[in-house]
Amino acid sequence: MSYKPSFSDLFDPLVAEKVKKSDFGGLKPENIEEIKKTIKYPEYFGTLDFNEQGKYSNVKNVDGAKNDKGHLGDASFKNLFPQNSKVKTFDLSPNFGTEIDGIQLSELSDEGKNDLALFLETRGLAVFRNQDFRDKGADFAKQFGEYFGPLHIHPTSFSAENHPELLVTFRPEGGEERYAAQFAGATNTANWHSDISFEEYPASFSFFVALEAPPSGGDTVFIDLREAYNRLSPQLQQFFETLTVIHTNYYINEFAKLKNVPARIKADYFTEHPLVRTHPVTGEKALFFSRGFIQRVKGLKPTESDAILNFLESHVTNNPEIQVRATHKGTDARTVIAWDNRFLLHSAIADFLQHKTSARHHYRITVLGEKPYLDTEKTSSNGHSNGSNGHSNGNSSNGGST
Repeated sequence: MSYKPSFSDLFDPLVAEKVKKSDFGGLKPENIEEIKKTIKYPEYFGTLDFNEQGKYSNVKNVDGAKNDKGHLGDASFKNLFPQNSKVKTFDLSPNFGTEIDGIQLSELSDEGKNDLALFLETRGLAVFRNQDFRDKGADFAKQFGEYFGPLHIHPTSFSAENHPELLVTFRPEGGEERYAAQFAGATNTANWHSDISFEEYPASFSFFVALEAPPSGGDTVFIDLREAYNRLSPQLQQFFETLTVIHTNYYINEFAKLKNVPARIKADYFTEHPLVRTHPVTGEKALFFSRGFIQRVKGLKPTESDAILNFLESHVTNNPEIQVRATHKGTDARTVIAWDNRFLLHSAIADFLQHKTSARHHYRITVLGEKPYLDTEKTSSNGHSNGSNGHSNGNSSNGGST
């Protein structure tokens, strides 16, 4: 079976014609100003400005591995979970992902941010409740993200007003009419990816800030690529460590052209990354299978590349044992979700569109990490030190205090 890169069907004239006539999940670019009058946080929704066409260049982070803030974190996370604090935690699974209440991200010291980096690099995912982040303003969000490294400007996505570093995702309020439109030509909307893996220096951390969200549904599901690697036989691990994969934004750019969306960065990237990468802080290995941006395996014949990528898609995305679901829990939960893209995939879940709901509106701070590499001198253990054994905060970390 042929492997189809995401959005590659845009080259079918019939599909392209449908795309031209469709909208962004119920959002029409020409209606943005009207939509901004109806949402709670209009400052986090900028218009599409054709004056920004080609205005920006991609950013390098040459010393990203050396400068990763996780190197400065304390293994006990004492600055993130202060002693005698009222922090409540709940592990979404024993292996990765933790829900946290009682910490205000906006108030973290530099030492607390260093611990946060290390926590994300071990647990992978943290879901913070009751945050004041969205009310601090876009300038604050930018400064917070820049502590961890350079920020990414997405070539074609929506962004906050006058802040291209803050990527915006949005689905308007509505009812079952959204369901019919969304699934007229598809059975699901899952788009598993690691953020901006098409870049030479892809994302390390992402911070996903809920502005408005349905009371249930619209969650984000995550996959642990460390465990996906560990589940492979040693022979296949060794073989995959010899492979290089091409990641590209070419098809996303073609989609933007069909929708007449300006490109802040006018470049098609065909970037080479190792299929297995090493984490610069923990030394762990993980598959770097960013399904949404992968085009092919370098140097292989098409049928060989297709066979490997189809196997990886099935192996990585069809195993619920290496997945967790991060719930947004509605607008009033004031949720901020943070994760490490170097070993997690994620996808939004469109399971609320047949119901009457308010808008689903978020912005994302995307921190650039190092250029992916494989350290062949290090061996990855079967089973990672995942922080469930590490964050001693006075509460039960296996099950939490709720």
